[in-house]
Amino acid sequence: MNAPSTTLLSPAIFGGMAKTQVNLRMDETVAEMARHAAETRRMPVNDYVAQLIRDDNEKLREVFLAGAQEVLDEYADLLDGIEAA
Repeated sequence: MNAPSTTLLSPAIFGGMAKTQVNLRMDETVAEMARHAAETRRMPVNDYVAQLIRDDNEKLREVFLAGAQEVLDEYADLLDGIEAA
């Protein structure tokens, strides 16, 4: 008698990275808002919260990169001089 075959599925098969569990505590009003917003978007609350976090981090990244570009633009000559030394 053959043993049943077992296939291990990689996270890529599920369209993303492996998941980890995070427990959040929030007021019931906020939780209901999250459930309603997720339902309106036809997505699970977990995906909705994850998207909010990704969006927030992307905004911060854009602000940081814009600030870094301003520094580079403002001090390009000084930086070039230091690099040439």
